[in-house]
Amino acid sequence: MSSSRGTPARDVAPTIKARDDIDGCGCLECRNIETTVTRRTVLDAFVWSVRLFRSYPSVVAFAGIIILTNRLLETNAINILPMPAISMIEATTAFAFIVLIRAYVGTIVAGELTSDPVTIREGLYRSFARMPALVGLIVLIVFSVMTLPFLILLPLLVLVGTVPGNLVEMVGFPVAAAVGGLVFAVPFLLLLFKFWFAPEACVIGQYGPIESLRISWHITTNYRGKFVLIAVIATGSALSIYLPTSLPEVGTGMVALNPVLSMLSASIGELFSIVWASAYAHIYIQGIVS
Repeated sequence: MSSSRGTPARDVAPTIKARDDIDGCGCLECRNIETTVTRRTVLDAFVWSVRLFRSYPSVVAFAGIIILTNRLLETNAINILPMPAISMIEATTAFAFIVLIRAYVGTIVAGELTSDPVTIREGLYRSFARMPALVGLIVLIVFSVMTLPFLILLPLLVLVGTVPGNLVEMVGFPVAAAVGGLVFAVPFLLLLFKFWFAPEACVIGQYGPIESLRISWHITTNYRGKFVLIAVIATGSALSIYLPTSLPEVGTGMVALNPVLSMLSASIGELFSIVWASAYAHIYIQGIVS
């Protein structure tokens, strides 16, 4: 909010950090967070998020614009534009959907859970203000989840190259591929899970990229009992936000859905991913204040 004409708006959206990172008392009462917040399960947080969006139609409106643009990109509706322009639109919508919408939703959740509702302007201001840190964070996450598993797999590849004879032929290609895939996939999925709440730490807690990774690692360690559920949600959201676009049919294999149903399916999947973004923010706040 500005104190005088011409003064830039201040970022007044709530900032929720770990207790050791704040000045003064960090109890729930001082943070204005109810104890029921810390007791909700992951599925409770999801249901709470569905109800939340009824009070914030701006989330659905912003997401709807991006989803509509995605559907237009999948048709011939904008083929009249030059290819560089189409590529730019695709990159912009992907960034807005994956980064900005999640940041905006997280800011709104922080406001609701602290009884300090966030306006559209405050939510957008926080989202854009944290954009440089979010970009740096995403680069770190991508580098980590791709590089570290490869470094773990590298000794196995070296071993295969130094063993006399063709080891792949000795054990069979399916076995070798399965072992190699498992060696890569296990640390990949583990790191993806451990860093899953880093965007919320970056936006809601206003931590730097490296500190956000540390906070997310700590939160997921506290959620060991819910590892399977959160890992399945995180992996499913990361690999695909779309519902199936084809269905099995007896005797004919997979049959593609009607184009209209396919587009509707993809749109519903993207909307669900927005609801999960709210649940992730809720889980971050639970973990950081507990």
